[in-house]
Amino acid sequence: MGRTLKRVALDFDWPLNKIWKGYWNPYYCETCPVCEGHGYNKETKALNDAWYNHNGIRNWVDVSEHKRYDANAWHNNLDQDDVQALIDNGRLREFTIDNSIPTAEEVNEWSRKSPLSHDSVSCHICVESKAKRLGFYGLCPHCDGHGDIYPTDEFRELAENYENFEPPTGDGYQLWNTTSEGSPISPVFDTLDNLCEWCEDNATTFGKEKTTKEEWKSMLDEGCVYHKQGNFVFM
Repeated sequence: MGRTLKRVALDFDWPLNKIWKGYWNPYYCETCPVCEGHGYNKETKALNDAWYNHNGIRNWVDVSEHKRYDANAWHNNLDQDDVQALIDNGRLREFTIDNSIPTAEEVNEWSRKSPLSHDSVSCHICVESKAKRLGFYGLCPHCDGHGDIYPTDEFRELAENYENFEPPTGDGYQLWNTTSEGSPISPVFDTLDNLCEWCEDNATTFGKEKTTKEEWKSMLDEGCVYHKQGNFVFM
């Protein structure tokens, strides 16, 4: 639950819990309804969906109390060509540190049982590589591979060139939420002490957890708001 201190103008009057207008792009777009935001043509998108088995029948296998895997998902059933594509693109370094080439089954066993597994970058690599091997790789003709639709090309250009801007700076002290794009969650105070006194009764560090004004001042001075519970730190 991110919290941060901002120095703003004393008369800054943006509504609390509302994303600051400088943090969201006003030039909106819509997700492409054909490719659902992936930017691929139909055949390539089907491979992308197969990576996590989004549209298939799940076959969950329990490894431990905290780990299970879908035996039908492609990323748990790579072939040797898929593995080589990952290696060629600098992935699977835990396997290739001694210049050895892992087998597909070694990689699949790791994917099925390791707390860490393939990410979206590996997905993109395998999708593009396999689609090209099969001869149908391509981009969505509806959105030209962008994954989104803008009313006009000029609108897209404005959106892509848009730059965020900060609220007006000044002598005020204000607590902001950083879990969204960014919004103020406290009134503006003329001193840090007054803000911390307000925070003691009205602000949380994590979930519903609160702390003293002294702790708030220490955290805000350090630039990091957190909640500590036992050996765990929540930020």
